[in-house]
Amino acid sequence: MRVAVIGVGGTGSATCRFLAKRGHSVVGYERFRVGHERGSSHGESRIIRYTYPDMLYTQMMGDAYPLWTELEAEAGEELLARCGGLYFGKNDEPSIHETERALIGAGLPYDKLTAHEVESRFPAFRLTNDETALYQPESGLLRATRCVLANARLAVEAGAVLREETVVTEIVTAGSEVVVRTDSGEESVFDRVIVTAGAWMGELFTRLHLPLTITRQQVTYLNIAQNPTHFEKGSLPVWIDATTLYYGFPNDGRITGAKIASHVLGESVDPNAPKRDVDSDYIEAVRDYARMRLPDLSGEVTYQTTCLYTVTPNEDFILDRVPESPNVWLVSGCSGHGFKFTVLLGKIVSQLALGETYGRDLSRFRIRGFD
Repeated sequence: MRVAVIGVGGTGSATCRFLAKRGHSVVGYERFRVGHERGSSHGESRIIRYTYPDMLYTQMMGDAYPLWTELEAEAGEELLARCGGLYFGKNDEPSIHETERALIGAGLPYDKLTAHEVESRFPAFRLTNDETALYQPESGLLRATRCVLANARLAVEAGAVLREETVVTEIVTAGSEVVVRTDSGEESVFDRVIVTAGAWMGELFTRLHLPLTITRQQVTYLNIAQNPTHFEKGSLPVWIDATTLYYGFPNDGRITGAKIASHVLGESVDPNAPKRDVDSDYIEAVRDYARMRLPDLSGEVTYQTTCLYTVTPNEDFILDRVPESPNVWLVSGCSGHGFKFTVLLGKIVSQLALGETYGRDLSRFRIRGFD
């Protein structure tokens, strides 16, 4: 079968790999270079975790973890570093209780910790006495850019063709086939088209009025002032503050310092012309937060960057066949928490496009009533 994959980021690179390994003729179109820093699937680290206040996502992570392990083995390099994870918030924070129920329901191990217990186990970290933490040992970090490059390399080795710096301008259904047109005027015919174009999804499907907002998110690394061993993997887990939506990582040896960012949505932007610099007031807010949570960090910024979120109103993904285009599928709206799922989403959309099924109910991810 001839399949086009439009957008070779986290999900798209995995889709290319799964289809090519099964012997299909695959062409992946990428408007930039594979592994670029203009979208959502780049950088040294993304959190991977089971801890979700939503059973479906917890269950889907149970499907995703083995696929990451498989990718690591095929690629022959470390892509996933398990260092444990803290999910914490105020004692009355609803998502803490919902996440605990999901972990229990999925039969996953975890520890429920007081503020004192957190500081004893992870001395770099501080909670207040009115906060509770859930520690889950299988949490960790994915090396995002390396994951994309590994999927892409293995896809090519399996026979896929990647068309970098090629912008797809139109997708037209013609009977049982689909025509893909590029900005150079080239037209190619496929049996199936899978679109994983991230922030550029809306440009390809204006008629669908997809409820996607593109936001600019900011990331900083702060240097370590004292007790550097407390910030190493194993001594400091990845962490998420469920009340304020700050999150962070240990020092993984790739970029100096500890990474801190916020899941609070940033300003809406045009993905073709986003502001790249990190705001000074954002840096000050991160410094203030670090003084409270990680007092052994300094205020020195060692690295800063931005990325894009493609966000749906409820932060659920969109994974569906395109209306009136039965051979076209799309995956979008990862909403800032999707990278850990990309290897699974690539497998799922590959299966669906080939007429196969996935063993869980995905009806909540359908395109519905957006026109």
